[in-house]
Amino acid sequence: MATKEKTELEALIQEKITLAQKLGLWGDLEPVDGYKEVPEYARINEIDKRLWELV
Repeated sequence: MATKEKTELEALIQEKITLAQKLGLWGDLEPVDGYKEVPEYARINEIDKRLWELV
């Protein structure tokens, strides 16, 4: 894997973790009400699609 891809991969993973923690989807698993309707959740889905491409 090229360095650029590895850096992008690491950045995307960290961003996904941060967003998931904010929405309560990481750790204690206590999702905030309506989390599927917020832009952060949509971003998690975008990150997942890009991660599939990189891996």
